[in-house]
Amino acid sequence: MIEKFLKEFGITMALPVERVGRSFFVVRDKDLLSKMPVYINECIAHLRGETVLPSVGFLQRIGKRAKWRVVVNSDGEWLFICGRDLFGKSIVSHNNPQPGDRVVVLNQHGECLGYGDVAAPLDEKRVVVRRLFDIGHLLRRGKKKRF
Repeated sequence: MIEKFLKEFGITMALPVERVGRSFFVVRDKDLLSKMPVYINECIAHLRGETVLPSVGFLQRIGKRAKWRVVVNSDGEWLFICGRDLFGKSIVSHNNPQPGDRVVVLNQHGECLGYGDVAAPLDEKRVVVRRLFDIGHLLRRGKKKRF
């Protein structure tokens, strides 16, 4: 499942990954799995339904190896982390992804903020990248709704 997730970004690397419950771990000693651990070594992702949610560290590794990238300005960075889609005016540079491509979103320091799908040519003024996951998700999911 992780290989399929990475392939969406154009990454073809093999990881020694094992699934424990809803989480994926990089496991170097598979003998420990027979003891039915709750947590083992480095956790790289969790499953929510059929969706893979990468850890922050794993997201940074994906950002460095992904085939398609967009770099956003500080305004676009803030809006993306707050859960918004990207407009063309927020994009500072890119490596020519086409509509339908999965892209990682980087800030101007090269840090991966998340990823999304290209919805329109990147030089347009409307929404051009639909957000799928961002690092702000980890903060927003703990937010409780008030009645």
